[in-house]
Amino acid sequence: MERIIETDLEKLKTETLMAFHMAQSAVDKALRAVFDRDPAAADTVINGDAAVDALECALDAEALRMLALYQPVAGDLRTILGAMRAAGDIERIGDQAVNIAERGLLLLELRPLALPGRLEELGEATRDFLVKTASCLSDLDLAMARRLCDEAEDILELNVAVIQEMTEYMRDEARPVERAVQICFIAHGLKRICDQCTNIAESVVFIREGACSRHRCD
Repeated sequence: MERIIETDLEKLKTETLMAFHMAQSAVDKALRAVFDRDPAAADTVINGDAAVDALECALDAEALRMLALYQPVAGDLRTILGAMRAAGDIERIGDQAVNIAERGLLLLELRPLALPGRLEELGEATRDFLVKTASCLSDLDLAMARRLCDEAEDILELNVAVIQEMTEYMRDEARPVERAVQICFIAHGLKRICDQCTNIAESVVFIREGACSRHRCD
């Protein structure tokens, strides 16, 4: 029985990572849609969201099956619950990627507006956050999980900086308001992706230590 649960736990971890990499790829394509004005990339993100949703449902079903079959305790129980938590955050990362892609399509319908440098900085920081989160989740890296929680504040500051810049821009020139609003939504979406990465890091802390670390970064 012990050998069987270990096999199932490894499968659950592998499928959770697969879902994360799908969401990570969606974010990368959504950013390409915005910065490269690439409608095909945006369509790929939007059309691919159902696959991320389906995988989240499959992960939940598998976790519930394991809970019922093995009645796990201690580390095994934390691993299953942590994977369930992470799956929900991964699905929300995919949703944010769709939101950003849709904003990118809306921007394509308008006259091009120079994107703020801070938005590009936020986009790259989000990509880096996702890479670190993948490593954190794969290795159950407690130190990386704590670093991600600490770095979440930097992401918030970048998000606020973009919104402040766009607010000043709208105040100075009313006509491009819609474009500026869409950029604010994109910035907020990137910040929310990093929030979900932080939640996943907190799930890693839970798996490793059995302690609830949610909301520590607020």
